Amino acid sequence: MKIFIIDIDGTICENIPNELGAERMRHAKPFNDSIKAINNLYDAGNYICFFTARTDEHEEATRDWLKKHAVKYHQLILNKPRKLPPYVEYHFIDDAHVKATTFKGKFSNFVKKNVEVEVFEE
Repeated sequence: MKIFIIDIDGTICENIPNELGAERMRHAKPFNDSIKAINNLYDAGNYICFFTARTDEHEEATRDWLKKHAVKYHQLILNKPRKLPPYVEYHFIDDAHVKATTFKGKFSNFVKKNVEVEVFEE
């Protein structure tokens, strides 16, 4: 089984900037195909963790939204560092095997491809 660490805004619902507040987040448009795909991953026995730049003040609204839209998950982690200029990408560094996937608007089957990656020099 796998652990999926998934963003919220722009991945399972429309992107709501933190500055628009919790009330706006409560009414975010869901991406139903994404929710269905995540629920299928959950039902298959995978661990679902949402990791979001929403802050502690957005927790209640976020959990309410997830419940309202029947999103299945195990864990919610708030306060992910925000990707604001001059920062343009995330680098996850871990001693465990990590695969990163950039969400392009649709969940589909995973396929293996040979691509260029950045690694630490030995």
